[in-house]
Amino acid sequence: MAADDKQKFDTKAATQILEDAVKKVLRDATYRADLVPEWQAAIYQETISKLTHTKGPFKYIVTSTILESVGAGVHMTSTSLWDAESDGSAFYRFENKSLIAIVYAFGLAV
Repeated sequence: MAADDKQKFDTKAATQILEDAVKKVLRDATYRADLVPEWQAAIYQETISKLTHTKGPFKYIVTSTILESVGAGVHMTSTSLWDAESDGSAFYRFENKSLIAIVYAFGLAV
């Protein structure tokens, strides 16, 4: 496949998928540490399911951080080395009175 034929990861669509999944799972949630793994699994399953139904030959990675909101700030960064012609990432931050969730999705062309 020529470089011109490579399909680019759709960051806008991926961001919307992340937002929908996070809001579906955490919409009315109150932070409980024992539920974080369950919430993460539900977000991952929903996100990966929707991403795999989008067009494109990509391998997807989804990761998240869910923590209790205690009034302190949160700063996260991500660095990746990939093919800028096709690969990409998206993120979504959700916050309510009791928790903060930051979810990343990476799309890597195969």
